[in-house]
Amino acid sequence: GKDMHKMVVFAKAKPDQVEAVAKWYDETHIPDMLSVSGLITAERHTMMTVKQPEGLPQWDFMTVYEFEGPDPMVALANLGKAQIALSDLMESTQTLSVVGISQGVRTED
Repeated sequence: GKDMHKMVVFAKAKPDQVEAVAKWYDETHIPDMLSVSGLITAERHTMMTVKQPEGLPQWDFMTVYEFEGPDPMVALANLGKAQIALSDLMESTQTLSVVGISQGVRTED
């Protein structure tokens, strides 16, 4: 199958801005992200924390982006060059972004 890498971003809205940030994600940020070469899907989730180490923020959003290609650094470099604007309605210092690099193994029922 294709190499489908994932980028997962955990983000927190400023107080009383959750709905506004959700709207910004759906109408502005996700379309901006999907305009970047290599990024092919985006899915926004609200958060339900099941287990959390002490000291981490209570995030409001988890957004999962998928990008394809043998080298994940290509899409990440494109993303860097795109200089996509972020919302000032978010607690930007609380954002966590991680990339999962595909190992070519995908199991489905």
